[in-house]
Amino acid sequence: MAVTDPDSGDRGESGGEAASRLPARRGDARVLPLGGNPVRAAAGIVQVAASAVTEAAGWGVDTALEVTGTVVRGSLAGRPPREVLSEAGEQLRDSLRKALGVPTGVPRALPEAPTLRQQGAELLRLSARVDTDPDEEHPAYGRMLTELLPDEARVLRLLYLDGAQPALDIRTRRPLRSGVTRGEFGFTLLAVDAALAQPERVDPYLTNLGRLGLITVVPDPLDNPVRYQLLESQPEVRKILQQTGFGTKVRYRSIGLTKFGTDFVRRCLPVL
Repeated sequence: MAVTDPDSGDRGESGGEAASRLPARRGDARVLPLGGNPVRAAAGIVQVAASAVTEAAGWGVDTALEVTGTVVRGSLAGRPPREVLSEAGEQLRDSLRKALGVPTGVPRALPEAPTLRQQGAELLRLSARVDTDPDEEHPAYGRMLTELLPDEARVLRLLYLDGAQPALDIRTRRPLRSGVTRGEFGFTLLAVDAALAQPERVDPYLTNLGRLGLITVVPDPLDNPVRYQLLESQPEVRKILQQTGFGTKVRYRSIGLTKFGTDFVRRCLPVL
C-alpha cells in the first residue's frame, strides 16, 4: 500500500506539472509556459526587454517605455514570447537607427552606371568649355605608370634627355647563327646607355613601350652617322655582318619618343 506525503499537495500531480512550476533558468528560451499566467509572463518578458534596452541604448527613456509597452501588450494578448521579443527587438533596432541618423525603411536603389554613349556625350559637353586647363594631365597616365617596369622608366628617361637613339635592322637571306635573335626594334645600345638592370630584356621593354604608344621607330636615320658606326662596331653586329653575304640589307633607323610619350615623361618622371 502506497504511502503519500501529507505535504505534497495534490495527490494526483504528475511529474511534468511539477516541473512546470520550477523556476526557469535565466536565458532559457522556455522562460514561461504558454498556458501560464499572462501577467506573470509579461512581467518576466518586460524584465528581459528592459535589461536589453538599458545595455544597448542610452539615447532616452522614451525608447525603453515604447519597447516595454510593446512587450506588455503582446504578452497580455497571448502571443508567443518569441514573437513578442522579436517585435520588440525590431523596434529597438529602429530606434537605434533613428538615434544614429541611419535612414530606416527600404533602401533606395543605386543609380545605374552611365552608358558608353552617355559618357561620350559628357566628354563632348566638357570639350565645349572655354575654361579648360591646358596643363591637365591625361587620365591614362596613372594607369600607364602601373604597367611600367623600372628599366622601362630608365629607357624613357634616356630618350627624353638624349633624344632619339640609333637602331640597326639587318635583313639577310641566311638564317642568323644559333643564339642570335633579331627583335622588332633591331639592334640598339639602349640597354647599355640606359644602364638597365636586366639588359637582356630590352626587346620586351621596347615592345611594351611601343604598345603604350610612348615610343616609335623612325624609318629615317639620325643626322650624325658616327652614332651608327659605334653600333656597327659592336661584336654581336660585326659577327652577323661577316657571316652574311650577298643580299644583306642594313637599315639605319632610330627609336624615339612619341609626342604622347614626351608629355608622359615630362609629367610623370623626375627628369627636370
